[in-house]
Amino acid sequence: METLFVSRDAILKQRENTLSISLDGKVKALPIEAIRHLVLLGETRLNSRLLTLCGKHGVRLSVFDYYGYFKGCFEPINRNPAGVVKLAQARLLLNDARRLAVAREIVRGAAHNMLANLRYYRYRGAKSLVPIIDSMQRLTAKIGQACDSPTLMGVEGNLHEWYYSGWKHIHTSLDFTPRVRRPPNNPINCLLSFLNQLTYAVVRHETSKTHLEETFAVLHSPGQGRASLCLDLAEPFKPVLVDMLIFRMARRGMLADNWFDEKDGVCLLTETGRRHVAEQFALRLEEQLRERSYRQWIYREALSLEREVLEVSEYESFKRQP
Repeated sequence: METLFVSRDAILKQRENTLSISLDGKVKALPIEAIRHLVLLGETRLNSRLLTLCGKHGVRLSVFDYYGYFKGCFEPINRNPAGVVKLAQARLLLNDARRLAVAREIVRGAAHNMLANLRYYRYRGAKSLVPIIDSMQRLTAKIGQACDSPTLMGVEGNLHEWYYSGWKHIHTSLDFTPRVRRPPNNPINCLLSFLNQLTYAVVRHETSKTHLEETFAVLHSPGQGRASLCLDLAEPFKPVLVDMLIFRMARRGMLADNWFDEKDGVCLLTETGRRHVAEQFALRLEEQLRERSYRQWIYREALSLEREVLEVSEYESFKRQP
């Protein structure tokens, strides 16, 4: 068990060399060696003894607020720092041509996977997706022509507009546009925001296994208080992990009314909703594609970028088959 999602109010304690989780009066003990990442989605109580145990065994804690947004984490001490990688990463960022080449490849990966999603449903009878796919293909051809980051981000934004406009042809409940983030205004926007945040937390955890500096981004602007590189690496995976999961839940009729709390134009997940969505995301994360789980593909993606930074091999973004 790499990541444990704690979606309900819980009390976490150290019990000898195990993690003790108390939920609704029931206590469950898990060996700390079996966990590498704890994601806390509800009201959780813990103490410094538990943090010491997590630090000793290299366990990261990611904390989400009531609204489903990632707010911070406890990180174990970095036992394997590599200044040479960070210096090489800085040189890549200062080289406009190299940085833009990597950024273009990230957007190509995201565009490929968005198109693969739509093609999957086009082949299964959604013929109305054809003009949307054609428009996205024309936009994809412009990725290589983008001469700077703002232009590239503009192409990416246009790709997403076309992509989201096709969701209603996959299932009637997916007619949600425009994309609204803070705060989300309907169930699909709510699911997108929450699942994107979960993906971001997992990508950050997998990236921490490499020597990359998480604030040195190539597509998103490096900023204060956020791991911008993880936003970059999440882009090719969000269509596969987040969007396909939403399609699956919608088409199977899993999106129950008690998953959402809608008031005054704001839609949030309830505790029940967070629990069910986190469970489905955890299962999706461990699904196999070409003999690797999606989690392993994320780690492989970070390693690929590290090899690009060190000029060992050229970075190639994750692209799934249609």
